[in-house]
Amino acid sequence: MDDAQINPFDDERLSFVVLVNSRAQYSLWPDFSADPKGWRRVFGPGTRQQCTQYVDDHWIDMRPHAEAGA
Repeated sequence: MDDAQINPFDDERLSFVVLVNSRAQYSLWPDFSADPKGWRRVFGPGTRQQCTQYVDDHWIDMRPHAEAGA
């Protein structure tokens, strides 16, 4: 597979960040990409492995929290 076909979310060579939204859901995101609206950075940049470990250590309850103000 050449570099043009590698999904940036799976590319171990890239730097990543961990994002969290208002429902306490986590996401791994390539550092070069703009953060999606409604998400904030809580860790990184780091390696994909470091960011995955952060999510494993901090996202204890996978159920989404209620939206603020709901």
